[in-house]
Amino acid sequence: MLVCAIGFSSIAYANPVKNLRADEIYTLLDSGNFISDEDNRKLLSEYKSILSDDDIIRQELYIRLNCWSLPANTTEEMQAAVKYADKYLQIYRQPAPSLIQIDLQYCKAWFLYAQGESDSLFADLNTAILNAYKLEDPRLIADGRSTRGAILSYLGNFSEALEDLITAQNLYESLNLTYWANVNLGELANSYRRFGDARTALTYQIKLEKSYLKNKQIYEANLTNNQIALSLEKLERYEEAIERFQKTRDFWLTENNPIAAADASISIAGNLISLNRLKDAEVILHDAQKVITPKNDNSYSYMNLFMAKVHYQQELYQQALIDIDQAEKAFNFSNNIRGLNQVLQLKSEIYQASQQWQLAYETLKLFVESHLSYDKKVLSERNAEMQARFDNNKIQTENTMLIQRDKEKQLQLDIMKRNEDMQIIIISLVAIILVIVSIFAYKQLLRKRLFRRLALTDELTKVANRRDSHSQGNYFLKIAQQSSTPLSLISFDADNFKAVNDTLGHDMGDKVLVKLAAISTSMMRDTDVIGRVGGEEFLILLPNIDKAKAIEIANRLVETIAKYDWSQISPNLHQTISAGVASYTNETELSPLLLKADKALYSAKAAGRNCVKAE
Repeated sequence: MLVCAIGFSSIAYANPVKNLRADEIYTLLDSGNFISDEDNRKLLSEYKSILSDDDIIRQELYIRLNCWSLPANTTEEMQAAVKYADKYLQIYRQPAPSLIQIDLQYCKAWFLYAQGESDSLFADLNTAILNAYKLEDPRLIADGRSTRGAILSYLGNFSEALEDLITAQNLYESLNLTYWANVNLGELANSYRRFGDARTALTYQIKLEKSYLKNKQIYEANLTNNQIALSLEKLERYEEAIERFQKTRDFWLTENNPIAAADASISIAGNLISLNRLKDAEVILHDAQKVITPKNDNSYSYMNLFMAKVHYQQELYQQALIDIDQAEKAFNFSNNIRGLNQVLQLKSEIYQASQQWQLAYETLKLFVESHLSYDKKVLSERNAEMQARFDNNKIQTENTMLIQRDKEKQLQLDIMKRNEDMQIIIISLVAIILVIVSIFAYKQLLRKRLFRRLALTDELTKVANRRDSHSQGNYFLKIAQQSSTPLSLISFDADNFKAVNDTLGHDMGDKVLVKLAAISTSMMRDTDVIGRVGGEEFLILLPNIDKAKAIEIANRLVETIAKYDWSQISPNLHQTISAGVASYTNETELSPLLLKADKALYSAKAAGRNCVKAE
C-alpha cells in the first residue's frame, strides 16, 4: 500500500479567517496520527461542516484532504477518485501553478497508478513537481518526490526511485516532519526489498515498527508488519513470514476490511506453497476466492498464480492452465513484469508436464527472453543505484537551498504578522546551520553503511565473508574470555561439490551455495553469524552456546539440508554437507579454535560425509 503525504504550505498560516477547531483537525489529519479510516472520515466531515463559504484557503485544504482520503478498493472507486481530481483541477486551473493544483495532480497520479495507468501519469506528475519547485515550497516538493519515488519503486525503476526518496527523506527530516519521514523511510526500505536487498530492508522495517508501536500508531505498525513479512519471505524465512501475514490479516478483519484481509491470506498461501503445504494453501485460496474479484487486480493475479501452482503440484494440469491464464490477464493489466515472468515459467512447466512439447518450448523461449531483458534492466539499475548512493551532492545542495528560501519566506510572514525583533533572524540562522549539519551527517551515514556492507559481505551468498567472519569470531572469543561464557563454532562444507560444478556447471553450483546459505540463515538466531570462508566452506559462530547444544544444532542443520528437495534446483540433485563442531576451552586466539573445527570437519568427511563430528 502506498501512503502519500499531504502538504501544509506555510501560506496556509496567513489565513485571515479564524477557525481554531478547523486548524486543530487539519493538524491532526496531516500528522498521520488518526487511528482508522472511519475516524479519518468523521474528522473530514466535521472539518467541512465548520467551514464558512468565504474561508477559501481552508475550503481548498478540504478538497486536497478529501482527494487523498477517497476509497481505492476497486477499479470503479479508483476511477471515481481520478474524476474527482480532474473536476477540481478544471475548477482551479488558474492561477497556475497553485498549491491545490499541484497536490491534486499528485493525488490523481497515485490513483492512476493504482488502476494500472502507469504510462500516462508521469507527464503531469513531473510537471506538478517542477511547479512545486517554482513555488519554492519544500513540503510540497517532498510530498511530490516521495509519491513519485514510491511509484517508481513499485514499477522497478530503483535508481530513479532512490534519488526521489532520498531527496524527500532529507526534506522531511529538515522540516521536522517525523511522521512523514517515517512513511518515506518505509518506502526506502521497500525499495531495498524489491531491489533484492531484503536484509537491509528488514533492518529499516523493524526499526519503523518499534517506533510506530511506541507511539501507539497501530495502523502504521500494521502496514510495516506486512512489509516485514514480505522481506522475511524474500529471505526464505517462510514460517516467520506466515506469522506476520496472519497478524496483518487479523488486523484487517478487526477493521472490517475483508479485501485487505483476503490479500494477506493470499500471501500466507504463497508461503505455505513454498513449505509444500499444498492442502493448507488450497483451503486458504478457496476462501480468498469468495472475496477477491478481477476488480482487485493485484490480489486477483497472485491468487490465481498460487492456485495454478497448487493444481500443478497436484497434476491437475488443465485446471492449472485455466488459473494461470487468469493470472496472466491481471498481471498484464497492472504491467507487473515480475509477475508475468513467474507466469511464463510456471506455464512452461505445466506444458512440459502435460507433454505439450511445442507450447512448452515456445513459452520457455518467451520466459528466457523476458527474464534476460529484466536481468539486464536490473543490472543497469544496480549500477545507477550505486552511483546515486555515492553521489548525492546535488540533492543535498538543492535541499539546503530550498530549506533556506522557505525559512526566509516564513520569516517574512512572521515579521508582517508580529513584528518580531532580531532574535527570530538569529534563531532561523541557527536552524539552517543545524539542517546543513544534519544533512551532511545523513550523507556520511549512508556512505559508511554502504562501504561496510560491500567490504564485509560475500557477493554471491549475501552472508558474511571470510574477513567479517573472522573479525566477529575474534570479538565473540574476547567476550567469552572476559565473561566466562561459552562459544561454539560449526565448520561445514558441501559434500562432493566438485562433482556438482563438473556435471551441472558453475552456475548451478552457485545456486547450491546460495541455497545452503539461505537454509543456514533461516535456522540460526539473529545473534549468530553465518559466513562463507571458502569456495564451498561455511563457518557458523554461536555465541553463548556450549558444545552439546552446538552438536545438536549442527545435526539439525545436516538433516535439514539432506531432506531439502534439491530437485527444485536441478533434477536428480541431492546435496548433503559434513560439519565439524568446536567449542572454546582456554584458547587465547581464534586460530586454534578454527583448526579444531576444521579437524572435526575432516573427521566427518572421513566417516562417510553427511554427518557431524566434534573436537
